[in-house]
Amino acid sequence: MVEYIVRIIGYGILLAVSWLFYFFLHSHFYFLVLVLMLAGPVISAISAMVLRRYLQVEIYHAQDSYGVQGETAYFTIRIKNPTWFVSLDTKLVVNVENTLMETIGQQVFSIPIHAAKGYALTLPVVAAYPGLLKISVSRIYIKDLMGFFRLKKNVEQTAELSILPRAVTDIAYEKTALEQGMLESEESSKRGNDFSDVQEVREYIPGDKLMSIHWKLSAKRDILMVKDRVSMSDHQLVIVPELFVDQPVNLAAILTMTYSVILELIQEQTTVRLLYWSMNRYEYEDVRIDYKEELDAAFTRMYYEKAYKNPNEAAGHMALVHPEMHAYLHVFTEGQGAQMIVRENA
Repeated sequence: MVEYIVRIIGYGILLAVSWLFYFFLHSHFYFLVLVLMLAGPVISAISAMVLRRYLQVEIYHAQDSYGVQGETAYFTIRIKNPTWFVSLDTKLVVNVENTLMETIGQQVFSIPIHAAKGYALTLPVVAAYPGLLKISVSRIYIKDLMGFFRLKKNVEQTAELSILPRAVTDIAYEKTALEQGMLESEESSKRGNDFSDVQEVREYIPGDKLMSIHWKLSAKRDILMVKDRVSMSDHQLVIVPELFVDQPVNLAAILTMTYSVILELIQEQTTVRLLYWSMNRYEYEDVRIDYKEELDAAFTRMYYEKAYKNPNEAAGHMALVHPEMHAYLHVFTEGQGAQMIVRENA
């Protein structure tokens, strides 16, 4: 504000000096200067008002589908100017938000607006956390050519990009417990636990998958026993991540662990059943995942959920909503990072 006041006062002084020169000298040159100085602010104000009315803003990203945590994603903000007026200094107020993580930041960019063309601004964005990344322009401030004032134009333009977790392979978890939890979940889902797809039970042979081991029988006989199955299509592991946010880094760790484990399992041709608690609908979302494309789509839908403040919200409803489920893989946090255990549903 002080800048504009000083500029206006300075211009007023120059205008007064020009008028004095014309008054005493009666020169045509100073008359022309005086006319131009009087017309300049009017033209400058008109150009700013026309730009405010006709400027258009578009935002889009260059990615075909998804972004990845820690990798650069490119967004383009395009200002369209159908008029022949220009602005040498237009400020864009850009908001960057991760809705699931509840983080938001703001950046102001100063750009020129070209006549009958506008301007295109490319923003490289590196997402620190997975989630739904929103880039929006809420306001633009158009400065007139002579720099006397700025006009505000409210806009509501947003581009969204789902940021998937970066899959890791060094997650510390007990693989034996995971496989046991999978079999317990599978067995409890069958009526009477009759193992209708088990052809026979035999001793373990090196090379057999851990998920086929009959743990209860192996414990009784003190030797590893394996279930031969006619069909492996019913093999599935139920994973329940907590969308609990106390710190974004902890929720990011939960998402990363969940994504990485599911990705590893489906690469081993194991069906995964992803359950997460929806605060929006107050019920579980239940997604079957067999392929990476289904995994990516499931996470994208999950990003539209609202994170909750109860660290065991998802596990707390499991016994009531899914009493038929004996055990599941629970991904949660206890203040630092993510943890994963096979939890009995009781």
